[in-house]
Amino acid sequence: MNEAYPIREFARLTGVNPVTLRAWERRYGIIKPHRTDKGHRLYDDEHIGRVKNILYWLDQGYPIRQVKLLMKDNSEQNQEQDDNWQSLQQQMITVATNLDGQRLDQLWTDGLACYPMAIYYERCLLPVLQHVRSQHEQPLLARSFEHLLRRKLYTLIQQQQKNNDGPALLLATNHEDAELQLLACAYALGAAAFQVNYFGPKLSPVDLNLAATSLACERVWLHVHPCSLTEGKQWLQQLNAIRSLVFLSGAVPDCEDSASHIHQLPDAMGKQVHAFITTPGGDL
Repeated sequence: MNEAYPIREFARLTGVNPVTLRAWERRYGIIKPHRTDKGHRLYDDEHIGRVKNILYWLDQGYPIRQVKLLMKDNSEQNQEQDDNWQSLQQQMITVATNLDGQRLDQLWTDGLACYPMAIYYERCLLPVLQHVRSQHEQPLLARSFEHLLRRKLYTLIQQQQKNNDGPALLLATNHEDAELQLLACAYALGAAAFQVNYFGPKLSPVDLNLAATSLACERVWLHVHPCSLTEGKQWLQQLNAIRSLVFLSGAVPDCEDSASHIHQLPDAMGKQVHAFITTPGGDL
């Protein structure tokens, strides 16, 4: 066997949280770890390759229940995508319309047991968010859904962070409308053991600099909601002064005059998280 990794280390290496890894093993049989004499799970480099393959198919939009067959055939031939994501979205919209908070919470728990956060957010949560926000004649629908999802994500992140001992990370956004996406990113990065620090959507550019310095964060991620040119310049001025790796996503202002330690992330959350985790370096 190659180098062996216990489940938490394997989760850090792959960005897939332990709950999801266990579901992939028990419910779907798409990954089978080795076991110690005491029954503890151990993973090796071949398992890392297998997880990358699983994530590839999920990123193509295939539901988890189809992945085993796709990996067996190693081909998309005769494997038409079913409408699983649409079905999940419609189910969530129906439950949200009924203001059934408990049922929504269970749907999110079940979904995150099967899918990494970045994929679940892009394929299910984001389309539902866009739908409820478009229902202008029913403002309660969006308010209640966003409140419940925000509460769920805060709870998940708090539980996750108790065991994390990786590099310190500061997450920030300049607008509350971008907060849910940032919280989803926080949970996705927490699966890779990052120690995530987040202080709400109202930090000013100066606050961000002070917090990064005080916490000695190795990395800073700012998700930018569309803002004025003046505000964008204020953010860039403070980010240039931060002595940490800086990552930008969203409506990124003109970065021509930005320092070399500032990186612009791709649009899709899955690619953002991957780029963030795989970019080398830390404190400058």
